[in-house]
Amino acid sequence: MLGSLEQMVSRTERIPEEVWRALQEQKEAISGRRPSLIDIMKILQLITSSQRTFMCIDALDECTGVQRVRILDSLKQILERSPGTRVFVTGRPYIRAEIEKHLAGRMKSVSVGPTKGDIITYLRARLGEDETPDAMDENLEAVILVEIPENISEMWVGHVIKNSISYCWLIGTFRFLLVSLNIDAILQESTIYRRRERLSRMTDGLSLGDAYGATIERIRAQGGDKSRLGMEALMWISHAQRPLKANELCHALAVELDARSYNVANVPSMSTLLSCSQGLITVDKEESTVRLIHFTLQEYFSAHPDLFSRTHSAIAEVCLAYLNSEHVKAISANRSPNTCDTPFLEYSSVYWGVHAKRELSHYARSLALELFQEDDGHISTQLLLEQEGWILWVLESIPGLVGYIVHRSLEFMGSSPL
Repeated sequence: MLGSLEQMVSRTERIPEEVWRALQEQKEAISGRRPSLIDIMKILQLITSSQRTFMCIDALDECTGVQRVRILDSLKQILERSPGTRVFVTGRPYIRAEIEKHLAGRMKSVSVGPTKGDIITYLRARLGEDETPDAMDENLEAVILVEIPENISEMWVGHVIKNSISYCWLIGTFRFLLVSLNIDAILQESTIYRRRERLSRMTDGLSLGDAYGATIERIRAQGGDKSRLGMEALMWISHAQRPLKANELCHALAVELDARSYNVANVPSMSTLLSCSQGLITVDKEESTVRLIHFTLQEYFSAHPDLFSRTHSAIAEVCLAYLNSEHVKAISANRSPNTCDTPFLEYSSVYWGVHAKRELSHYARSLALELFQEDDGHISTQLLLEQEGWILWVLESIPGLVGYIVHRSLEFMGSSPL
């Protein structure tokens, strides 16, 4: 992007001698090799320092993390040395913190999104470009102009909760993406009948497969541990038994299965998870819960189960490893445990068995047996009974009874699920 100097140079009334010389040197070097970033920056600074310049960068979020940092640092250098330069950047909200970090004090932001009138204008333009006009009539066109804007709006407000998992939306890019992909899908059909059928199915998340698939590939292409964090965050959110709090998710992703102690320093920040997930997850600030960006993403995951391996057994293993850690075992099993430092305790205590019942690994079984050895009272037992509404005085009057019963029932797990 920064190497696209032709437009800038062509708009310059008089090309500075230094710029001309630099371009000639690059042309003559190694059969016209592309200029390095250092060379590009020198040329850009020479051009922008002599005239007012506007740089527009669209969809910065689609740039890989490493390259995005280089671009932002380069823009910072240009702005520092060329006060007449203005930069306009668009991107999804999750990169805002990153931009603020690199361009601190130099930016103003605004949330943008299409209105219903914008959507209708766009649809009219796309319908005017229809390559198969014989497959369209006035009635179908009128229905498209009414149903797509209305149904897309309903998708944002009418499907907030689905399959016991909450979802919310981001203003702007994703709503317009739904409109674009759906009209594309309709116009690709070859008859009026097939187009009507496609229109009736337009809220189906499968039509967004290409957009979701491309984003998943960007997540997997990240370097280091970011790929794992991004994919595991999506796995947890899409398969959790209830909406997860932000701190619950962060602490769950810090669990190391083979470690006996829980390392708080290994807990990723929420901003890191938002970045690693490439905008596919977001945080509901009112409830502090983490959600998928849209309910159609859940449908996409359901249609592509191979994206995550051993989902429920992996979650059960993490929950049990967390409960078996020295960090959790040290908590006193009283009626009002202080769980501020252990936000993942309630979920792991209540739901590990639900996940294990759906998919039980040998490692999860061994971790469960280890947990049941805590007959004198583990905090997870109390939290589980509170959730189920059992009579808590049983724990106090008959110590070890619950642990003994569960331990005996676990002996049958070799031939039947939990």
